[in-house]
Amino acid sequence: MFPPSGSTGLIPPSHFQARPLSALRRMAPTWLSDIPLVQPPGHQDVSERRLDTQRPQVTMWEQDVSNDRQEPGRRGRSWELEGSQALSQQAEVIARQLQELRRLEEEVRLLRETSLQQKMRLEAQAMELEALAQAEKAGRAEAEGLRAALAGAEVVRKNLEEGSQRELEEVQRLHQEQLSSLTQAHQEALSSLTSKAEGLEKSLSSLETRRAGEAKELAEAQREAELLRKQLSKTQEDLEAQVTLVENLRKYVGEQVPPEVHSQTWELERQKFLENMQVTSLQEQVTAQSQEQAILQRSLQDKAAEVEVERMGSRGLQLELSRAQEARRRWQQQTTSAEEQLRLVVNAVSSCPLPPPVTDVSLELQQLREERNRLDAELQLSARLIQQEVGRAREQGEAERQQLSKVAQQLEQELQQTQESLASLGLQLEVARQGQQESTEEAASLRQELTQQQELHRQALQEKVAEVETRLREQLSDTERRLNEARREHAKAVVSLRQIQRRAVQEKERSQELRRLQEEARKEEAQRLAWRLQELERDKNLMLATLQQEGLLSRYKQQRLLAVLPSLLDKKKSVASSPRPPECSASVPVAAAVPTRESIKGSLSVLLDDLQGLSEAISKEEAVCQGDNLDRCSSSNPQMSS
Repeated sequence: MFPPSGSTGLIPPSHFQARPLSALRRMAPTWLSDIPLVQPPGHQDVSERRLDTQRPQVTMWEQDVSNDRQEPGRRGRSWELEGSQALSQQAEVIARQLQELRRLEEEVRLLRETSLQQKMRLEAQAMELEALAQAEKAGRAEAEGLRAALAGAEVVRKNLEEGSQRELEEVQRLHQEQLSSLTQAHQEALSSLTSKAEGLEKSLSSLETRRAGEAKELAEAQREAELLRKQLSKTQEDLEAQVTLVENLRKYVGEQVPPEVHSQTWELERQKFLENMQVTSLQEQVTAQSQEQAILQRSLQDKAAEVEVERMGSRGLQLELSRAQEARRRWQQQTTSAEEQLRLVVNAVSSCPLPPPVTDVSLELQQLREERNRLDAELQLSARLIQQEVGRAREQGEAERQQLSKVAQQLEQELQQTQESLASLGLQLEVARQGQQESTEEAASLRQELTQQQELHRQALQEKVAEVETRLREQLSDTERRLNEARREHAKAVVSLRQIQRRAVQEKERSQELRRLQEEARKEEAQRLAWRLQELERDKNLMLATLQQEGLLSRYKQQRLLAVLPSLLDKKKSVASSPRPPECSASVPVAAAVPTRESIKGSLSVLLDDLQGLSEAISKEEAVCQGDNLDRCSSSNPQMSS
């Protein structure tokens, strides 16, 4: 089998010793640990070169093994007999190691195949990434087209806004020119009315303050007014009698006037009344026309407000366009971030020793495609929305322009109608003024005739009226004298009421001061009692503590006696020959406990006596405090009554 050799013993090397399978796997050559399980395509050539350099090492190791097999034949047969068993074990170990080497070579070959497959997959992924980059370029081109469309839409919108604004400016200029004269007059009237309103507001505020002050005086004077009403009722009865007398005199004078003069005066009065009615009706028409003009002016202001609202709507459209631009910018940022992520993925794939599995790459590609489709859909949706908004803005601007033109036409028609109505009213006013002038001339001639006739009757009436006036003056002087007396009485009553109020206020202040002093005295007494109660509570707690301490001492004595008794009983048992019943041992602590109970009872009786004395002292102090409080209250009540 092996040639003999002269060596006496063979020590196998450490890496040829028999080891378990797990250890053999761990003791693989060091160059196998440098081979990665999955290598990227960039490092595959380096690993192949490393394997080519390490193959001669394996062959040299196999030659060493074969030389080790041949050495025992050269050294001698004596070693064959002694180390045949060890050599057989070494041969088995070597065979196992060779099998392990073959298995590792097979794994290396499989790893190379997997690395080639992964390299092909990475190339396919690179192709897909290039396709994605082309799709991104196409998306960018579409975004540029959308930007151009947005720019065109903005230009169209600006043109529409400029045209509508020009038309609105022209309409406003025309209306302002037509209504400038009217607005100035209305503004002057409004300024005068505002000044009057401010003056009225100030006067109202002052009147309110006065009314608030006078309300109290009126409430006080109501009682006196009732008395005065009773007195005035009597005077009113006298005045009614005098009025009836004057009416009888007028009737008598009217009967003395001839009927022709009476009819002429009645006709003149009727004509004056009709003319005044016409003038008042014309004035009412003028006020109605002015109100209509104010309504038209308000409608113009409303239309201007609507135009302002439309401007705000155009601003809202601008904001929506800015939002669309912001969304487009966000999409660009997302695309750039996606490109950066793709670059990071490519770098990670190129640098990572272990590429991701096929399922992860396919999922990532699917996610990228879904993201691309989603971005395309968002771009299309944003383009559609922008087109819809632009169309809507155009339609809205056209409708607003038509509506404003219609409103301008309506306002022009209303202005023409108002001007025509004002012209007709002016003509009517001229006619009415002419008629009024003629009627005034006729009335002047009739007045002259009446004056002539009245002068004749005035002399007869003056005598009778003088008598009636003298009598009425006397009655009025009597009523004035009574009123002055009533006013003086009212003033006296007011002065007396004010004096009573001052006294009531003084009494109220005195009562408040007395209450404050009583409250302070009560608080001081309550503090003193609280302090006394705290002291008593402290004494009670000390007594309770002493009681508790006495109880603990008695309990400690009992426990000490119970602890000492068993040792004494053991000594007695050792001395005595016969055992004693347990009743004797139980009687000892009972006898020992008797004096302690008596001492506890004595201490408790003493403490109870102390507590009774304290309670009696507290009750006496409370009775004394109550008596003091009653004396103070009785002393304060006479002061209040005084």
